[in-house]
Amino acid sequence: MRHIVTAPTCGSCGVLPAVLKYMQEKNHFSDSDILRALAVAGLIGNVVRTNASISGAECGCQAEVGTACSMEAAALAELFEMGIDQIEYAAEVAMEHHLGLTCDPVCGLVQIPCIERNAVAAMRAINALSLANFLYASRKGSFDVVVETMYQTGKDISHLYRETAEGGLAKLYNQ
Repeated sequence: MRHIVTAPTCGSCGVLPAVLKYMQEKNHFSDSDILRALAVAGLIGNVVRTNASISGAECGCQAEVGTACSMEAAALAELFEMGIDQIEYAAEVAMEHHLGLTCDPVCGLVQIPCIERNAVAAMRAINALSLANFLYASRKGSFDVVVETMYQTGKDISHLYRETAEGGLAKLYNQ
């Protein structure tokens, strides 16, 4: 029997607001700063949606949580007033380190491993911000290439690992 996840598992539902709230409280960013960061995050999400996929069912968790992490990293770079090259690099690094991530929800629910993946992605977005601050001048790739790679990788991932709850942790986890 095939179990299709119907609850929203989109990483941006958890990653984006959590990290922006944390940064706003820690660094006293204004609401207008947060709105500007959200606009940048939205642009990054639309680039992925237009040129690849944000669907775990189509491309695995890399498409959902990887995109959310990229959106968050870009939003953080905007909050810290980085340049466009650094914003793009933050988004690139964030997505790059999610490539190949499967979508294998245990029992077709978002509790395992989805919630933990969102928490890890939140920290990864903060790390991508740091990397963008220090390493953007030495970068070799681009966000567009990473998005294309994610899409191709997602298409290559077996359907068992694309939000069907038939492979990976979903299959092997002792319930």
